[in-house]
Amino acid sequence: MKTKAGRDPRTIARNIPGILNAIFPGLTPGIVSFYNKSATNCSVIAVPPEAVQASKLQNSFLFELAFAVGEQRVLGNNPTWGECVATATDRQSRFFDALSPLASEISDNDQRIALRVAENLLIMVKHVANGSSYGAAPFIPGFRWIASGVGDFFAGSTLIEVKCISGNFSAADYRQIAMYWLLSYAAAIETGKDEWKLCALINPRSGKLVRIDFDEFIQITGNGRSKAEILQAFAATLTNIEKI
Repeated sequence: MKTKAGRDPRTIARNIPGILNAIFPGLTPGIVSFYNKSATNCSVIAVPPEAVQASKLQNSFLFELAFAVGEQRVLGNNPTWGECVATATDRQSRFFDALSPLASEISDNDQRIALRVAENLLIMVKHVANGSSYGAAPFIPGFRWIASGVGDFFAGSTLIEVKCISGNFSAADYRQIAMYWLLSYAAAIETGKDEWKLCALINPRSGKLVRIDFDEFIQITGNGRSKAEILQAFAATLTNIEKI
């Protein structure tokens, strides 16, 4: 398998699970269930399933649109629907063949859903921040042939990832944040800057929040290996893939 240089870390973590399964063998369905059971419910208004079912937009685009609105709310902006549709289309096109609807094609129901999710997202980010600074698109450093990227949000030393899903967070979601931690740790070794210490998985569609202490997460999923040993194993895995 030839691997393209500069592959997006999100895509690698979610679409090539074998890479991280070898690094974090303890990330089993049982551990995923353990963390999901630790979820708390924030004081937000959940999006009714019937409202989502009534939308004529693809769910992926509907919630990409909601995320775009919410991101601007977190940044303190008040964008137009046209701007948010353009942002959502651009992001969808990186992973899918996205067809952009006109802003006028966003129904009143779609707008209510997007605004509800956006409001929930802002409330949940502020809740995680608890008075600390917060913002959008934290930098995710690259490593070897893995490109740099950006996360969703941050609050102090907490990385915040957003998943607008109907059920629980998946193993792929946990692999993604494990990848982000690994890349931050690799950069911390080189630069002396801090790695991500905490993570929050949030679902502004339902109000569910899972808090993760990375030190605990790494100890559980890494089968007791040290951070340095995990990084060495990761680097060796990437080197082996390059040789294929």
